[in-house]
Amino acid sequence: MTKRCNGLETSIWAAPRCHSQPPRCKPRCHDFSQPLGKTSGQIHALSRAHALQRFEQTCGRIRWKAIDLSNAYGRTQTPSHWSFSTLDAERNFKVDFHEFYIWIEQAVVLLLRVFGTTIDARPGQSTLSATHAFHHNVLMALSDELHPLHESLGTGDVKHALWKAKELRNRWKDVAEGQQAQTPPLKMYDLEWIVAKVMTGLDSAYAVAAQRVRQDMQTAGVDIDMQQAQAVQAEDEWQWMVEPMDWEANDSL
Repeated sequence: MTKRCNGLETSIWAAPRCHSQPPRCKPRCHDFSQPLGKTSGQIHALSRAHALQRFEQTCGRIRWKAIDLSNAYGRTQTPSHWSFSTLDAERNFKVDFHEFYIWIEQAVVLLLRVFGTTIDARPGQSTLSATHAFHHNVLMALSDELHPLHESLGTGDVKHALWKAKELRNRWKDVAEGQQAQTPPLKMYDLEWIVAKVMTGLDSAYAVAAQRVRQDMQTAGVDIDMQQAQAVQAEDEWQWMVEPMDWEANDSL
């Protein structure tokens, strides 16, 4: 990961602004947390648009964290240069990767919500705990061949990268929580490939989700003033990103 991630360089998140949303001109100020006479279809469409806008914000955070992750990986290659032992450098990187995966999972959850897909935290017939079942079920939802996000996130290299990232998140979870864990050295994993493929998959999935939101807006008859007002409001909403990142318990979209 000492090289810049191709998934980052070619991703739409590297652009100053995505162009799928209407222009962010300043409309008359409205509180779009209240219906204000909107139809149920318009409320539904705006709710999905809100999820997409939060996905955009999340991907901005992922882009930032991906750069940090690449720099952190570089420090694990020459830890003595930074006055770290090899063990401490790898432990710190594993904590960084654990935090990075949290943002990846949040992005996927928001994309799923654009299509009305909610994740069940119940373990079903497996022996997984509720928390582990949620993380597992997030990726399993993408395995449904009929789901609109399946082609972008549930097949091929992107699928393998997401599952490998989740596997590493699980392996390194104890380190992130301050516990000791014996795992193979970082050089055993192709971390640059994992990050690049995940970023590429999110890029592709965004195009699918943005198209769905545009269709929903048009079908529901959401006018340009509604879209612009919500877009401006969403740009000003960042506090949710610094709240406790327990995504499976957070339904406050």
